[in-house]
Amino acid sequence: MLRLDQIHIYPIKSCAGIELESSPVHSRGFPLDRRWLLIEKDGKFISQRSTPSLGQIKISSDNDHLLITADGKRALNLQVGGASPSTIKAEIWKDSVEGWWVGQDCDDWFSDVIGREVHLIHMDESVSRPLIKESLPKDQSFEVSFADGYPYLLTTLASLNDLNQRLEVPIPMDRFRSNLVISGSEAFAEDGWRKIAVGEVEFQVVKPCARCQVTTIDQSSGIASKEPLKTLATYRKQDGKVMFGMNMVALSSGTISINDPVKILS
Repeated sequence: MLRLDQIHIYPIKSCAGIELESSPVHSRGFPLDRRWLLIEKDGKFISQRSTPSLGQIKISSDNDHLLITADGKRALNLQVGGASPSTIKAEIWKDSVEGWWVGQDCDDWFSDVIGREVHLIHMDESVSRPLIKESLPKDQSFEVSFADGYPYLLTTLASLNDLNQRLEVPIPMDRFRSNLVISGSEAFAEDGWRKIAVGEVEFQVVKPCARCQVTTIDQSSGIASKEPLKTLATYRKQDGKVMFGMNMVALSSGTISINDPVKILS
């Protein structure tokens, strides 16, 4: 039986994630997921591709605050929804989007941790980043957070197990930074899914997720290697890109929880 095994959010893009028991489903992603973004002085987004140490910045949350910690540094208490009245333009791949500047104290904290001047911006409901793709339903409009491309990323335990059987040293699922992890499937069965229901919430499975060097970074140490990309490239290459996991959009709203049944609708 297919079921939802894990739910993860990553409030600050490329920093450590938070595992949840349940979550509401919104158009642009789970609440808090990738709603904050670190950018360079010129507005270009920062990720583990250029700054592997981001994965060692830990985050916990309650209803009103994020507690952000890094080894050897004072903890940063960030109010959810708190921001200055000014915006900063950011570039995420080909998208240009304005986010609310969070404030100098946050900039100083992250600049100290990362070792160069950076800014932290926030996306609330007033910030629009439309997701416009030919493959999406034309009768719905979609938004996306500061994620690379899509609001939701799905992976399966069976596919990870298949990969780990080919690796000399197994890796955990956190290398893939997925939002939903499904159990009970065959390895890479998700390649053929087009529409699924998790509990009562429907998702469209849009396209495979092309993986980058972030998957090679140990999230607990920040140390990179050649795996798993080297091994994945031997059997998961498509159009010159290495694929693992599936990008999704939500077709309906609701709340999903760990152990919810997953149905393949098409």
